[in-house]
Amino acid sequence: MTPEWEALIVGINRYPEYTNFNDLTVAAKDGENVAQRLEQYGYEPFRIQDLPLGLTQKGAGGVPNRGIVKLEELRSAVANLFNPPPPNQPPETALFFFSGHGCRQEVDGIEEVFLVTSDAFPDVGIYGYPLRELGEQIATSSVKKVVIWLDCCYSGELLNFIPTKKIYCLITATRSYEPGVEISHEQGVFTKALLAGLNPENHPDGIVNSHNLAEFIEQRMSMTSQRPLIANSEQAILLTTLFPKLSFQDKCPYRSLSYFTAKPEDALVFHGRSKLTQQLIERVKTKDRLLLVLGASGSGKSSLVRAGLLYQLKLGQVIVGSDRWYYLEPFTPGEAPKQRLQEVLENGEGEQKQSENSSVTPVVIIIDQFEECFTMSQPEQRQEFFNDLIELIEKKDNLIVLIAMRSDFRGWLQEYPKLVEKINRPLINVEHLNRQEIEEAIAKPAELVGLGIEGRLKQQLINDVEDYPGSLPLLQYTLTELWKQSRQQKFLYLETYQQLGGIEGTLEKRANQVFDSLSPEAQNVARRLFLELTQVGETLDTRRRVRLGELVNSHHSLELLDAVSQKLASSDNRLITRSNQENSEDVVLDVVHEALIGHWGKLVEWKQTYTEAMVVERKLEAAALEWQQKGKKRDDVGLLLQGARLVEAQEYLNEYGELGMLNGLAEEYIQVSSQKHKQITRNRRLVAGAFTGGWVLAAVISTAFWLQSLESEIKVLSQLSETLFVSKQPFDALKESLKAGGKLKKANWVKGDTRIKVIAKLQQSLYGVKEFNSLDGRDWVTSVAFSPDAQTIASASFDNTVKLWNLQGKPLHTLKGHSAPVWSVAFSPDGQTIATASSDKTVKLWNLQGKPLQTLKGHRAAVISVAFSRDGQTIATASNDKTVKLWNLEGKVLETLTGHSHWVSSVAFSYDGQTIATASKDKTVKLWNLEGKVLETLTGHSDWVRSVAFSYDGQTIVSASFDNTVKLWNLQGKELHTLTGHRALVYSVAFSYDGQTIASASYDNTVKLWNLQGKELHTLTGHSGAVLSVAFSDDGQTIASGSGDNTVKLWNLEGKPLDTLTGHSADVTNVTLSPDGQTIASASNDNMVKLWNLEGKLLHTLTGHSAPVNSVAFSPDGKTIASASSDNTVILWNFDLDDLVAKSCNWLHDYLVTHKDEEELREICGIK
Repeated sequence: MTPEWEALIVGINRYPEYTNFNDLTVAAKDGENVAQRLEQYGYEPFRIQDLPLGLTQKGAGGVPNRGIVKLEELRSAVANLFNPPPPNQPPETALFFFSGHGCRQEVDGIEEVFLVTSDAFPDVGIYGYPLRELGEQIATSSVKKVVIWLDCCYSGELLNFIPTKKIYCLITATRSYEPGVEISHEQGVFTKALLAGLNPENHPDGIVNSHNLAEFIEQRMSMTSQRPLIANSEQAILLTTLFPKLSFQDKCPYRSLSYFTAKPEDALVFHGRSKLTQQLIERVKTKDRLLLVLGASGSGKSSLVRAGLLYQLKLGQVIVGSDRWYYLEPFTPGEAPKQRLQEVLENGEGEQKQSENSSVTPVVIIIDQFEECFTMSQPEQRQEFFNDLIELIEKKDNLIVLIAMRSDFRGWLQEYPKLVEKINRPLINVEHLNRQEIEEAIAKPAELVGLGIEGRLKQQLINDVEDYPGSLPLLQYTLTELWKQSRQQKFLYLETYQQLGGIEGTLEKRANQVFDSLSPEAQNVARRLFLELTQVGETLDTRRRVRLGELVNSHHSLELLDAVSQKLASSDNRLITRSNQENSEDVVLDVVHEALIGHWGKLVEWKQTYTEAMVVERKLEAAALEWQQKGKKRDDVGLLLQGARLVEAQEYLNEYGELGMLNGLAEEYIQVSSQKHKQITRNRRLVAGAFTGGWVLAAVISTAFWLQSLESEIKVLSQLSETLFVSKQPFDALKESLKAGGKLKKANWVKGDTRIKVIAKLQQSLYGVKEFNSLDGRDWVTSVAFSPDAQTIASASFDNTVKLWNLQGKPLHTLKGHSAPVWSVAFSPDGQTIATASSDKTVKLWNLQGKPLQTLKGHRAAVISVAFSRDGQTIATASNDKTVKLWNLEGKVLETLTGHSHWVSSVAFSYDGQTIATASKDKTVKLWNLEGKVLETLTGHSDWVRSVAFSYDGQTIVSASFDNTVKLWNLQGKELHTLTGHRALVYSVAFSYDGQTIASASYDNTVKLWNLQGKELHTLTGHSGAVLSVAFSDDGQTIASGSGDNTVKLWNLEGKPLDTLTGHSADVTNVTLSPDGQTIASASNDNMVKLWNLEGKLLHTLTGHSAPVNSVAFSPDGKTIASASSDNTVILWNFDLDDLVAKSCNWLHDYLVTHKDEEELREICGIK
């Protein structure tokens, strides 16, 4: 059987036949050394053939100093290497090394270069082996990979015979006209560099391939008189390694949904993060004590800190002595972070005590998934953990702590300033891979195991991943599945990739196959397991680890849970992980990666369906745990569920009990609480009966008679309507609210608060909160816009469509045509054209009838934002392809604004429409004219520029950045002022309508007010969470701010708090003012919209969404409010009094015709 790797090593010392060729002293020894190096470190076992004979007879030694090789011996050996006689086959990889004399000679009028053999005698026409013949042997051979190293004079001539149809590595000691140099009695200059380059210990990743070998040799020989010539194919050839290929045989070089560890078998296939790894190494070199690595979910943080930094430190090559440092086991905080830290410290103490220098030798701690401090642990546990961490850093000078955390939790960290103060700046941001880095992550692991990748597949993967931040786990999973499908052929094909479903579909398809293979009972258990392993977040969901024993309940036994979890965690499926424990009940489960939570369609659907149930379930389980910790007292009413909490639990059981989500302790807790409630109810039945019936109504009606003014009567009628509505008497509620509405129509002088309340109650009674005013979509609503005449609403969705609705909530048209989620929708100023921007890289124009007018093609990545110029003649689109494009209404590209080197995150027209400003993740703002010419590049920010805006007079530009600053610029691009003072990223910025005041909202929990001279006027403190939104009222006298502390605050221009709008039970995501400036609407993750007056008084709560509300807006006439939610709906809330009265009269018409005693209502409705 022919070996796959074969080497012919030739070293000729002696040339006795012709005195013009001096004998050499080290050529044969050079050959011996090369053979030894290949035998010791060869990526695959080389079969080594030597000339002169004897090289392999005694291990790797034995080349005699006589070093005689004749022409026919060499010719035969070369032919046997590349074209052996049948039935032999050439190897897959053929390597030929020659050290000796080379000569250039004219033969038959043609100048040729020869590898001089020992029997060379030019006087009789014998010069040696022609390089031309070597080239012919290679060209006719079926060898796939060719490696030729020539250490002789004029050897550069070889590059005239490059085998372009093969994978090759050709390196010669000299150029075609250049003699070589021998270091007397030591080594040739070239071979010395070659031997060093072949030593994998001289390469940081422990692997030598044809590319880094060439770079190494070139660098080593740059200070000598010789210049090597190098020709390498695009695909590298692996040559030597600290970990021979045998250890990788038949192993997948990709890691599916698992992170890369610091073990060599993982680190050697971890690629694409060399720059970031080097950045981390430099930060460690500078003795930074606490480093924070931030990145989105799926950006590769865990792999970077392990297979990147930790592996390199342990090798001891990048920092002298770092191989002798102490490395504690990386850990995640979990539910008990203080305990986890203590365990890790105790486990590392033993080794440190054995060292004399333990107090000065650096100790490295890596805390991964640091966001678990905020998602899994209680506030008091979190604070104790942070205190311990701070104390460790302050007391131990040799400690290096590296924290990896999801970037969307950065704002949470700001709430702990003492810890933030210890973090060394700048922070390390793990951004999405660029095209070259993606290619490295795909191709280099494949090279290690000799796996081929079709060129079309590689380009498709790069394109798909480049436009898809957070998709690295999906890439690894897809490549793993491709390897499974193609491991026999050792080649990955585009067709297989397409059959699997592409970068998104592969995981979806495989997860569905695993789920579908389960029995119905096991499927129910699997659904529960995945939901249990999901921590529902306010913006994004995260992983949650659960102990198997905690899941046992009346529906699911430990044996059933154990069996299903083993199936899901098997090597063939790998959707979850299980810890190794003796007892099944102690096994800890976890999803293999958060990518599964966000990208598996079934799980996404389950989350959307059961989010409300999951929130209730977690609350009940937490309360049950507290009850258990306090002794499970069956008569302690303070600990048991009572009132609304018990009703909520009972409703949960009625609607979701069959899911079996509650653990056994929570089931017992509800049962005991229900029994206690029944006991209390029996004891109070007579007393309770005395207070039931009409007491509340009588009190309200009595109050109505007592109040004499019309406004008081209107208030009482509205209050009565609310009481009746809550009492499940909607018909009577509608009658009373209609009476209040009728009186309100006659009383225009009634102040705004009362008007809002009456209209809200009438709207509530008429529609029953969410009847036909709910605009139901099939997926997340990403954007909502009113037409200029306020008669039409457009909503964009993740389901690839845009829907048009009238103000009554009736769907008018569905705009279908995009093949990916639609991110942005906008109306032209005349209201006749709609523009939609999508991840399918296109913008589409439509008329109001939903007919497509144009498709704007040209972007190479997702289009995130679209805007019309004020005259409606120009459209601007911003894209992740780093460009902004300007289009006319016919869909023609007018200009492409190129110049940004990263995503364009914001685009704005000046008020006169002549200037465009763009903000980018490349840290710049650019100004452009309508011809696409860059007028100015505004540089100065040191981090992502989040947004940009023009003042209303168009003379000043403001930009907000993640570098914690706001900058003011003029139209000439001159930086006027830098507004410094925020201690965290600036998230939102707004101009007052007179353009004289700027408000900036920040993750440091504050709003700051500035004048145009950049002077800080006031700092608005009071929020206890990141401030996400800020807005001015129309008159510029009032500022509203929305925060992650679940509140909206009102301020005057002096920075004095007017009121705090408390009432939301989760983050306030959006805040806006009505067109008349008198009413504030706030949207929240508590699924509600709340209306407030300018004094901060809560006027009404709009309930009806079943998931967080992402956006809220008033129509231009203020008579309709639109709210968009993650429950896949837009709800229109009708606040048009005339319309509500008319519809209520229409609803009651038949009743009023037959009930003539309802005189007041008949009069309001015009029924005689």
